[in-house]
Amino acid sequence: MLETTKTIVLNTPIESNDSKVRYEQIDLKEPVLIQVEQFYEAQNKSNHSIAAMRLLISLVSGIPESVLKKMAISDFHKCQEFLLGFLDSKRSIAGSN
Repeated sequence: MLETTKTIVLNTPIESNDSKVRYEQIDLKEPVLIQVEQFYEAQNKSNHSIAAMRLLISLVSGIPESVLKKMAISDFHKCQEFLLGFLDSKRSIAGSN
């Protein structure tokens, strides 16, 4: 059975654009249907799985995408690994290598 929540402790903390909020961890949860739909729409529009996954991380964590753009790729991959468990793997990783 899949975990429905997960806290990712960031190797490299990220800050809001105004430097008022510092994120040292990201609290992820199971996405709801509309969030998954938005992920697939974003993936289909740009054919870029990183941007679509960043959107999904933002939707389930509440952290703005503009902040997530500064996330270390190793931290991104930890978030991605958790969220991919909820997605149709054939479709969600199409085009990514």
